[in-house]
Amino acid sequence: MDKAIDVFWTGGWDSSYRVLYASVVEKRLIKPHYIIDFGRKSSLRELEAISDIRRKLEKIDPEAAKRIGEIKITPITEIADIPEVTESFNRLKKQAHLGSQYDWLSRYATSHNIDDLELSVHVDDKAYFFLEGRVKQGKDGRWRMRDDAEGDVRIFSCLTFPLLQISKTEMREQAQKHDFIDALEKAWFCFNPKKGKPCGVCNPCIYAVEEGMGYRLSGNAMLNYRTRHIRKIAKAPGYVSRNIYRKAKGQ
Repeated sequence: MDKAIDVFWTGGWDSSYRVLYASVVEKRLIKPHYIIDFGRKSSLRELEAISDIRRKLEKIDPEAAKRIGEIKITPITEIADIPEVTESFNRLKKQAHLGSQYDWLSRYATSHNIDDLELSVHVDDKAYFFLEGRVKQGKDGRWRMRDDAEGDVRIFSCLTFPLLQISKTEMREQAQKHDFIDALEKAWFCFNPKKGKPCGVCNPCIYAVEEGMGYRLSGNAMLNYRTRHIRKIAKAPGYVSRNIYRKAKGQ
């Protein structure tokens, strides 16, 4: 039997798809990892989603559910500092948008001697900018940094990317094909849930709509999404003062 694969599982759509596909279709053993940020409101909801997905999979495919090991939860504050990794990350993010998770995930994998932690980055993700042309696909289907990749992008060298060439909608099609869509639909994505529902204005909500997954947002969340720019302008001090001035002049 192949060795277990280390997967960063957030409870979100992409990483949940990877865990489900690997356990159901590839019949791989999974060693899931979760980094908890106590300052983020969505952390508890993400862990609830992971539990919901497990329970649903137990009903769909009990044997596949058994292949998913106990999740290793690490507080973000306990990840070792590795200055050279953080310095490389800071230089990269000046070139294009790059989420802070790539700093602490690289430090996490390095400090735990994991040289192939799976991240569910896909073609629509912002990080693809840094990976395109610098990765190669191995015989196992996973993408890794090329050996000749140089410079700050080497912070990705301890990570692998099994979903690099697939979109969210294609993941949904595969989940339907292999009958684990009901488990995948338990995945979570919002950073700032309102009464347990997606907010519609955080980056994950915005990306969900942009990547063809808007059906997962409620009507109110979609309204928030469509009016987010207006709301942002309305909150600006200059906007408020101008309106007060116009009303005072009777305009």
